[in-house]
Amino acid sequence: MTISALPDAAPAPTPWTGRGSILAFGVELNVVRVCLLEEVGGVHRVAAWHTLPRRKEASLAATAAELCRHIGGRIGRVLFDEETGAPFLHSDDAVRYPPLEHVTVAASPRPHVRVWIAGLSPTQSMAAAYEALSSSPAHVIGYTVYGADLSTTQLTDALLTTAPDMLVVVGGFDDADPATHRALVDLSRAFGLALSRLAPAQRPAVVYAGNRWAAPHVAEAVQSAGGGSVEAVVNVQPAPGVVQKTALAQACTFHYWRLSRRTAGFRELSRWVTPPGHITSQESVFAQLVRAWMELHKLDELHGLYCAPLWWQHVWATRGQPGVQVRFVEPQTRPPTLDDWPPLQLVSGEWPTALWPQPDLYWWDRSGMAPMVAAVGQSAPHAMLQTLRTDLLPFFAPDADPNK
Repeated sequence: MTISALPDAAPAPTPWTGRGSILAFGVELNVVRVCLLEEVGGVHRVAAWHTLPRRKEASLAATAAELCRHIGGRIGRVLFDEETGAPFLHSDDAVRYPPLEHVTVAASPRPHVRVWIAGLSPTQSMAAAYEALSSSPAHVIGYTVYGADLSTTQLTDALLTTAPDMLVVVGGFDDADPATHRALVDLSRAFGLALSRLAPAQRPAVVYAGNRWAAPHVAEAVQSAGGGSVEAVVNVQPAPGVVQKTALAQACTFHYWRLSRRTAGFRELSRWVTPPGHITSQESVFAQLVRAWMELHKLDELHGLYCAPLWWQHVWATRGQPGVQVRFVEPQTRPPTLDDWPPLQLVSGEWPTALWPQPDLYWWDRSGMAPMVAAVGQSAPHAMLQTLRTDLLPFFAPDADPNK
């Protein structure tokens, strides 16, 4: 991957003192990146960085270790402790062999969660589920609408062919009347039977987000048919015209993280992170960055975009409102659902000028490293802010003060 925003070596206004060095790793679908932040003249800067493609036979930790050795050899410094098999954090001779102060990791190592939606109405709860999932790392690959001709064999074949990671069952408004539960129970039982025909390792996680009064009956139908356990969350459409997206989106996000932890070398890489930090996804830390950038620059709202390899993540932060709005879309697209969003003002990656013209005031990280550097904020917020302001997110505006 080419990084065009930074020169081959960051300029050093004064000699490096060796204090406060931070190693930040970023894991994406096809590459692993690392950058070294060093305090130069009292300000943290990107001093060195490198990118390696992910190889199927190599774990994430092995690739990250190779990155450390490469950068260390290039700048003449020990960055990886071969004895401990981890970044160089402890030194008996800190003058000649200065240790790192912090190690951070932002990792999104796998494709989005493959989701199959099953429900009673494609224009009601299933549409609400699709809308909810667009706010999470999900890729909807198919759907089933309940009907009298529902075939367990056809459902089994569909699940075997498409191999979803998650099955989402929805349907019905919140209604305690048992008569409103029958179709949901029948639908769930059919899927339970289909799941029972799959090997345990092939079965997707099952999430129920329909009529809350039917939840225990749905879980029993799936389990009694041999389909395994069911996670019940808040109904995506509890009443006409009411959509509750958060619970289902969070369930999908958590499952993405569970699947990510199965990636070879993920757990080892997570142990490298120094307290009080923890390993996090590129998407979650970017969402936090957009909100923090809005607060820092005293904006009423801020629309940011992270251009990941297989998807784009749009984030909308608004002053006075908790959290942020998130929308995942296909790369190089601008769905109509984003028409009412504010102008795009912060981008990490190549700016899609044909879809989102640059406004008068904006911040642009051409390198795409802003999310991984933003993860540094868990341990060293000032170092993160200095690096972002100085090297990655310069302020573009005619005759404007970048500190305002």
